[in-house]
Amino acid sequence: HYLATPLYLQSVSLISPRNCHAVTLMTNLSASLAQQLSPPTPYDPPVDRAALTSNARTWALKALEAAAAIQPPDRNAECDEGCAVAMHNLGEFAEMEGDVGEARRRYVEAQGLSRAIGFTEGLRRSGERLKLLEGR
Repeated sequence: HYLATPLYLQSVSLISPRNCHAVTLMTNLSASLAQQLSPPTPYDPPVDRAALTSNARTWALKALEAAAAIQPPDRNAECDEGCAVAMHNLGEFAEMEGDVGEARRRYVEAQGLSRAIGFTEGLRRSGERLKLLEGR
């Protein structure tokens, strides 16, 4: 993922934020940052997991903000699915930090939006994460 991150960042800088593709790119960038484990080098400091998760959250929130500003006819299913994935990602980031309440809230949001737009994969994935949080 450390090789994908600069490419996503470059792509986001080249595309209009009022485009559903930008929402998808920002969402993918957030996931890439959260999963990033670059190989250690003698010239680079070690990866700070908390900073990566914070940056990932920022990009997921930017995706939601960008999607909220896109109106029909430019807004399409890609925007809605991107929002559901961004919400799910925010749940994962909260879970990584041990904030189970926030994770649960974000998964429920993602599940609700996924249900409303008929996004089966989003509904399934958020449901799986909610089941794993049961009893926590």
